[in-house]
Amino acid sequence: MLEFHSGSSSAVNSKTAILECIDHAFGDRDKAECKLLIIHSTVGHNFDQMAAGAKEACPEAEIVGCTGSGVIGHGSVSEAMRAMAIMAITGNEFTVAAADGLNGGNSAEFGERVAAAIKAEDPGINMVFALSAGLDLAGDQVIAGIESVFGADIPIFGATAADNGKAKGTFQFHNQDVLEEGLILVGLSDPSLEVLSGVHHGSKPIEGAIFEVTKSNDNEIIELDGKPAWHALLARFGLPPESTEVPDVMAIAGLGDILTEDEQAVYDNPQILRVPIKVSDDKQSFYLTAAIPEGTKLQLMQRDEQYIFDGVESLMQRMQDDLDGRQPVAVFHADCMARGRHTFNQVLKDEIIAKMQYPICGEDFIPWLGVYGFGEYCRFAGKNHFHAYTTSLFPIVRREA
Repeated sequence: MLEFHSGSSSAVNSKTAILECIDHAFGDRDKAECKLLIIHSTVGHNFDQMAAGAKEACPEAEIVGCTGSGVIGHGSVSEAMRAMAIMAITGNEFTVAAADGLNGGNSAEFGERVAAAIKAEDPGINMVFALSAGLDLAGDQVIAGIESVFGADIPIFGATAADNGKAKGTFQFHNQDVLEEGLILVGLSDPSLEVLSGVHHGSKPIEGAIFEVTKSNDNEIIELDGKPAWHALLARFGLPPESTEVPDVMAIAGLGDILTEDEQAVYDNPQILRVPIKVSDDKQSFYLTAAIPEGTKLQLMQRDEQYIFDGVESLMQRMQDDLDGRQPVAVFHADCMARGRHTFNQVLKDEIIAKMQYPICGEDFIPWLGVYGFGEYCRFAGKNHFHAYTTSLFPIVRREA
């Protein structure tokens, strides 16, 4: 039976930080019993020191993880250059596989290959936790690849990695290796567990601002309305066509892809959001984190603070209904760095995190691990989806007898 423990640290020294995380997670219990260690870290840490410390404290543990622009633990959130949080798991009902070299063109093949590797090790897998690179991928195609192995009923949850908001490079961890284009899948097979999911974004459409994708290739958007796509997007914001500052555009240019009516009803939004994550070398096209067919209409969206907080309340109401009085044994969390209260040119996140953690945890300590990444894998309306700009929550509960 799998059991979960979480901890976090603000220590600057990377080995000290991972050892503190593990000590906080296990307390007086035997940390050597740890079999799976999931690490989220900001990019300022020394990953070799982190991995060495993890191996020293938990010599039998498989290590996975990724960087983010911040980390979330139980009762804590930090976007410091050196912040770390972990989920430590005891028990053997899991398997891990990883591969490096993921990109927007091979995402489906990668998803299938890594999924096949974990299924070969354990055919009883009943949920898949996914961590991947954040800058060049088609997350929807990663999902398609996993589903080609497990079927569409397998719950997939997780996040893509991020950096400190610069969109220059993201990192994934597998044992002692640091990957930059990685896909890591953890298959959980404890039959007593199930994962719930809840998701919401806080953006509203800008009236009249609709683009048609007139030329695309996988996740590369080549033309919008018959014009070079990057130039067309920049022009909408009055930015010069030679601009290559992707992070500036990421913050304001969510692009909404219309959902079906059934999906809209349980998502609180007519659109699922896609994020511009990279510009082509010739500065003509840009890349999203999902494959977009030609003819797709993309609605320009804008962040709405009140809608963010109202959406969290409705998300938590749905989550309470799904929990139906059960207390989670752990909560995984993927979030967008732009969500929270925008004050003094900074998005403050403690309030919005408290609005999620208190309704689920109350006064109890429930292991919690989250990351501010560039994208989220989250299921809703009976389907696995890939998102951007959302809060995505994944409580893991014991099945009712």
